[in-house]
Amino acid sequence: MGVEQSQSRRSFLALVSGLGAGAIGLVLGLPGLRYIADPLRKTGGKKGRWVAVGQLAALSEKFPVEVPVVGEQVDAWTRSPEVRLGTAWLRREGDKVLAWNAECPHLGCKIAFDRDTSHFGCPCHESSFSENGKRLGGPAPRSLDPLDTRVKDGLVEIRFVRFRAQTPDREEIG
Repeated sequence: MGVEQSQSRRSFLALVSGLGAGAIGLVLGLPGLRYIADPLRKTGGKKGRWVAVGQLAALSEKFPVEVPVVGEQVDAWTRSPEVRLGTAWLRREGDKVLAWNAECPHLGCKIAFDRDTSHFGCPCHESSFSENGKRLGGPAPRSLDPLDTRVKDGLVEIRFVRFRAQTPDREEIG
């Protein structure tokens, strides 16, 4: 066997070994890359997701109704089909539905509605809001965060999203 043939065989084996190592690295590294890049995926320009929360007929035109927001939760590689994502307040206006996230824009405490005063209130730091979600007082930096709604065949859906607390501007975070 000559030196050239031995050199050629070594080059070929080095190439095959390198390609094999690269393929194994790609197969093992792809899930890691997907995990890292997952937050960068586009969701139609907006965060949040559409979640069915109840029947239009069950909502009141007089007082807001508190509804749990239950939907699928996906974290990295774990998929949970029925997870409580949060809470929303809904009020009907004819065939239209108004919705607000039930988290206080101050520190995220759960907002309650007082039927006697027709106001929303935060039990943590006494922020108060009108029946239309407008800030009336307290340390909350803005009004309640509205949620997009749609009605399909009598079923109310909201685009549930969370907003950054303690900022005067509404900034979606998920």
